[in-house]
Amino acid sequence: MNKIFCGALIVPLFAATGVMAQSLTGSDLSIGYTTATDSDLDSSGLTLGGSAEFAASSELAFQGDLSYTDGEVFGLDGDILSLAGHAIYHANELASFGAYYGIDSDGSDDIAYYGVEAGYDLPRGDVEGYFGLTAVDAGQFDGIDLGDIDLNQYGASVSFDITETFAVSGRYDNLRFSDVASVDRFGLGLGASLGNGFGVSAELGRQSVDIVALGDDNQTYANVTASYTFGAERGATFDRRGLAHTILGF
Repeated sequence: MNKIFCGALIVPLFAATGVMAQSLTGSDLSIGYTTATDSDLDSSGLTLGGSAEFAASSELAFQGDLSYTDGEVFGLDGDILSLAGHAIYHANELASFGAYYGIDSDGSDDIAYYGVEAGYDLPRGDVEGYFGLTAVDAGQFDGIDLGDIDLNQYGASVSFDITETFAVSGRYDNLRFSDVASVDRFGLGLGASLGNGFGVSAELGRQSVDIVALGDDNQTYANVTASYTFGAERGATFDRRGLAHTILGF
């Protein structure tokens, strides 16, 4: 996976070199805290993240994501660095389509994720969805390298403006390996615009883990996030796709 990680670093850098000569169309920075509310296994932590989108033309753009999560997940301590790139086609002022590739790394193991995505601006909100694969290193058995296991991952999110200041949101994300294992997340949130690009939001949700032969487990989580957006009103076009953000709720 180290070769894949190096490739994931190089591709976005080369792509960004060309498009950065064009215009920065949207960017956002955020800091958030997440904690489990009803689990015997502690899950909590802090995430710093940012995304920037550069236009190569009126239809084509490149988005880069970078985030760092320092936390405890199901009782396991660690930190995750996530880096991703999106190639985006803006079909019109409302609809956008993209392809993404990224890496989550904890310093010793890397997880690659890639797929396709689409988004649409509603009159008073927006909706987006994605479908892709997440490649997890299966390790070794009896001295034999088992290679990667490809997990299906998909999700969707929607946001609706109640007023010019407040918005409600919802999301669903799922990661699964056939019928053997499945992890999903469902969340409902409320956000507030503070003006001049600043905003705060909070989300309450449920994470479920179902593994054949091991049973299932559920936990409720809550997070709060402060953000700053500049350029386009929505910031970068697409959300981050790393596991810490999509499945773990950070």
